[in-house]
Amino acid sequence: MKKSTIWLAGLTVITTSLAFADPPSIDSARVNEFLQRVIEKQPQETAPDLNKLKADITRQLQTADILKAEALKAGLDKRPETQAAWQNIEARFYATQYVQYLVAHTKVTDSDVRHQYDLYNREINLLPIVFPTPKAAEEGLTKLKKGLAYEELLKQTNPDATTTNWISAQQLPAEFARLVRPLVKGQITSNVFEYEGRFYLLKLAGVRQANNAPAFEQVKEQFREMAKQEKVQQQIEELLKKNGINNP
Repeated sequence: MKKSTIWLAGLTVITTSLAFADPPSIDSARVNEFLQRVIEKQPQETAPDLNKLKADITRQLQTADILKAEALKAGLDKRPETQAAWQNIEARFYATQYVQYLVAHTKVTDSDVRHQYDLYNREINLLPIVFPTPKAAEEGLTKLKKGLAYEELLKQTNPDATTTNWISAQQLPAEFARLVRPLVKGQITSNVFEYEGRFYLLKLAGVRQANNAPAFEQVKEQFREMAKQEKVQQQIEELLKKNGINNP
């Protein structure tokens, strides 16, 4: 037999063995979890071909498992940069899982929903005092603590400022909204804060419902979800504070 014939015969054996190699087995729970995430991202009017999706997902997971195995054989899991990247991915993954857990287990009452509706649809008379420097701001705060009226400090610091400044709560910058949200009428932010290079104190001088607010019953379920998200965020912030992290 010629050498070329022997070589071809050997190649045929190798090719045959490769063609019939068993692919990695993928647990159905993994496929179903992946499938659920894919379906959630698809438009609701689209009817997915579940069999095709499952086949595609299975192939993707098999590919990932094969490449993972080769990465471990190559010792990539021993590299410090790989370990650090994995720790970051793992931490973010479990953080997301915990947020989803809180969402699933957090209950809201009709009172919570109504409160969220009122906050969202209110207009506020917000009086900011703008200070040029941190020192000026702290001096102003000291004057307030000694009894100076807020409106008087406003006149001294910002002579051209008005005491009538009605605005929708939704128009506020996020930093302002976060600080104003817990205030009740007549209350002042407890500390000076910086925003875009200037220093502020805020007073919530008045509150009223916006004229164009939709009827509560029409949007109640939308605000139920918003109320839940707010409660979840509060739980996260409390947890962070317990562990030494405060909002900037």
